[in-house]
Amino acid sequence: MKRREFLRLVSLGACAGSLSSLSYAQALASTKQESRVEQIRRIKKDRILVLVELKGGNDGLNTLVPYTDPLYKKLRPTLSLSKNQVIDLGHGMGMHKSLAALKPIWDDEDLAWIQGVGYPRPDLSHFRSQDIWKTASSSDHQLTDGWLSLVLPEKKRGLHGIVIGDDLGPLESHHCRAVVMKDPKTFRQQANMVKVIRHKSNNASLAHLIGVQQQLHEAKMLLENTSGFAYLDRYFHAHPFQNDLKSVAKMIVGGGAKASVYKVTLKGFDTHASQAVTHKNQLKYLADGLNAFATAMKASDKWHDVLIMTYSEFGRSVKENRSGGTDHGTAAPHLVMGGKVNGGELYGENMRLNDLQDGDLVYTTDFRSLYATITDRWWGLESPWQQHDTLAFV
Repeated sequence: MKRREFLRLVSLGACAGSLSSLSYAQALASTKQESRVEQIRRIKKDRILVLVELKGGNDGLNTLVPYTDPLYKKLRPTLSLSKNQVIDLGHGMGMHKSLAALKPIWDDEDLAWIQGVGYPRPDLSHFRSQDIWKTASSSDHQLTDGWLSLVLPEKKRGLHGIVIGDDLGPLESHHCRAVVMKDPKTFRQQANMVKVIRHKSNNASLAHLIGVQQQLHEAKMLLENTSGFAYLDRYFHAHPFQNDLKSVAKMIVGGGAKASVYKVTLKGFDTHASQAVTHKNQLKYLADGLNAFATAMKASDKWHDVLIMTYSEFGRSVKENRSGGTDHGTAAPHLVMGGKVNGGELYGENMRLNDLQDGDLVYTTDFRSLYATITDRWWGLESPWQQHDTLAFV
């Protein structure tokens, strides 16, 4: 339990004595009528996951930095960050200073880092590793459906998810009611040209087409419902990533389609050359955007309904290259944040720079443990990844 939650409970306990005997008895009776299972279902059914893809392979070692490890400086003579270039988080680790906008969320214990996220026999191809993360497959086993299709319950109306970007990613499946849009404004204009067919068909192809049209219509209606939430504009700056997060914030507050998942992408992490400045800027875009989104969610009383998680196809090489950059690597840290996150913590082991495999980091947390945790502990659903331990970040 977080310190602030304990203090809140203490405050509530002090107020309980001011309730009349009748109202207090009624409250107790109401609580008893609802079983623990029903409470859990009621609490968890509207929880939302916001996925933030860091496309290109984010350099984990210069994101969550082992700045006290002498091997770090030795392996990265020019790219390593010094003590005054990081925000100390304890345990010999620090965040890149460009992530400063996330520090207040860390201090509020609403943000946590999961270290060493990866998988066995990692593939260093962008496309193959993206598929592995998307489908929750192993490196030697190819799947086609996104991992969210394995856990989200069937829907006949509304949407499972909405993606602002280029592809559906983990929502890609015939079992998921989801749409992808590059730009919400353009999408709405184009969706206006699609007629909704109300009748059903026994023809599989036609039924699929009708289903797609209905999903487009539902997404369009959701976007139209966001027009009344212009007050959220004040929390965001004019940057493509923040514009995407602003659209997600409005859709969440609008709540029309009851989507369980939203996905946005921040590109530009394939830093083979001149990494220092590029990566610094990318992390600032990330932190400023997530801080703005968190502020908007808090202002809308949605912060406790949302869990944000970053992911990337892989990390970067431990050693820097001759071009002042890093090449494709393996394991990397990822963050989770939200009002119910057990934050202010580093989960998993610090990266062992003295125990590399073929020059790369050895993963210590399987990425499917993140998926299992979201499924089990966030949504209260049965996880398909029982062989992977859940984590206590929620």
